[in-house]
Amino acid sequence: MGIMGAFAFGVTRVATTDLELAHIVFSSAAEGICITDTEARVLAVNDAFCRLTGYSAQEVKGRKLSMLQSGRHGPEFYENMWQTIGETGRWQGEIWNRRKNGEVYPEWLSISAVCDAAGEPLHYVGVLTDIGQIMAEQAQLRELAYFDPLTRLPNRTLFRDRFEQVARRALREMKQLGMLMIEVVGHTELESRDDFTKALADILLAELRETDTLARVGEHEFLVLIEGIDGPRSASVTANHLLKALERPIQVGSAAVYPSVCIGISLYPMDGHDMESLMTAADTAMLQARSRGRHAYSFYSAEMTAYANERMLLERRLRVAIANKSLSLVYQPLFDSLGQRLVAAEALVRWHDPELGVVGPERFVPLAEDVGLIHALGEWVMREAFTTYRGWREKGVAPPVLSINVSARQLERADFVESVAALLHETGMEAAHLEFEFRESVLLDVAYVVSALEALSDLGIRLSIDGFGTGFSPLSNLQSLPVSKLNIDRSFVGLIGQDQDNDTLIRAIVRVAQTLGLTVVAEGVETEGQAGFLRDEGCNEFQGYLLGRAVEADDFVRYFSGR
Repeated sequence: MGIMGAFAFGVTRVATTDLELAHIVFSSAAEGICITDTEARVLAVNDAFCRLTGYSAQEVKGRKLSMLQSGRHGPEFYENMWQTIGETGRWQGEIWNRRKNGEVYPEWLSISAVCDAAGEPLHYVGVLTDIGQIMAEQAQLRELAYFDPLTRLPNRTLFRDRFEQVARRALREMKQLGMLMIEVVGHTELESRDDFTKALADILLAELRETDTLARVGEHEFLVLIEGIDGPRSASVTANHLLKALERPIQVGSAAVYPSVCIGISLYPMDGHDMESLMTAADTAMLQARSRGRHAYSFYSAEMTAYANERMLLERRLRVAIANKSLSLVYQPLFDSLGQRLVAAEALVRWHDPELGVVGPERFVPLAEDVGLIHALGEWVMREAFTTYRGWREKGVAPPVLSINVSARQLERADFVESVAALLHETGMEAAHLEFEFRESVLLDVAYVVSALEALSDLGIRLSIDGFGTGFSPLSNLQSLPVSKLNIDRSFVGLIGQDQDNDTLIRAIVRVAQTLGLTVVAEGVETEGQAGFLRDEGCNEFQGYLLGRAVEADDFVRYFSGR
């Protein structure tokens, strides 16, 4: 063999060795490798590709790679990918593909173009790596970093993130936040502590709104973040719900555990602007609550704590009063504009408690709405007033109409209309003689109550808007409801003749009512001057001390039935 022959043999041998080496790398690579033509049709795949996708080399050869698409990516995803390859010659990123058995999995895909001397693509080489295990491990690390492993509740780190988000929003929207530090003590065996802790978490979570955040920060210590509250009253309502939920024994295995609960409350931004200061304030308040007994809560502010204590006492006594039927009703007359003809009697609830003395409705009615007692209270008022009116009718001394105040919370209850119909039937009260008054605020969101108001109207009950002018309700909502009467709020009537703008507003309210064909009632009429002004402006009915105060049922008949 000559020199040239030997050289040619050497070159051929080197080339053969390189090809063999490339084949070895292609076949033994841990990543899946796929070679396609310029139309993305498969020319060759390695064993790792087959293990990853579940397809054999024969099954994929000649087919387009689109056969692996999972459906999780839209057309624009693939358009952007091929556009990038066309511009830069490569693309890499996370993609979801589908195996032969239908399983969708995440992979890291790198695609490179193999070009000729002129720079035109001849083939594409894709390298595929299954990253499902990596993503699962990352998810597990996130779980460990942000969640309590026992209860699956957020831990202190995630709670901090949530606080920073909602605090920025609260500051922007000028809202308040409440932070509750909860300490629960229960005597359990060592092996039952985990079960007790998980049961606590479930109970607390069930009592909170979806927008609230509950976190575990100690063995039996929890933090609650309440978003969008209107002050201490909302925070105390939540604390009361949690205390009541934990009054019952918790079943842990075969044992019943009676927990002792202390709650400390701090408010953002009054008690602090960051999480640390609010937690310190809530913890201080919790220590105060602990010193007060087995089941208690305290605010960081002494004034708020006093308010909350008073509220708890008021709620407890109100429950007793409703259960024992120890409330009472008085009736205030409504007259025509001349003050000569009695047109209605309005039933008003009163409460004289043996311990608290006289408690005004402006105190206990909002409380009843907050804690869910308004339904029991409203039902008692209706039954009592219906029975009294039926007695008046039998004696021939009843006014034409009985008027009763109804809360928006009652109207929102799904079975409210059914309960009213049942009470009408039970007491013999005729719907044609009944009028329900509701506050103007109901008009702000009629979607929740319009069906109830229409159903009440269908029963024959008249509907009246009480305290009109104090809200910002749209007239379009007023037009859409079956309302027959507007009551001008007493705050406007009291300023007649003292404020020109006030007098102009009253005239406007009367004109609106007249345009809509509604009867106009003026509340709180106390002087002849007020009566004269209202009469001249076109008010139809008056109510107030000038014509008659609210009195008990027997006195109402004695004083007013002749008119």
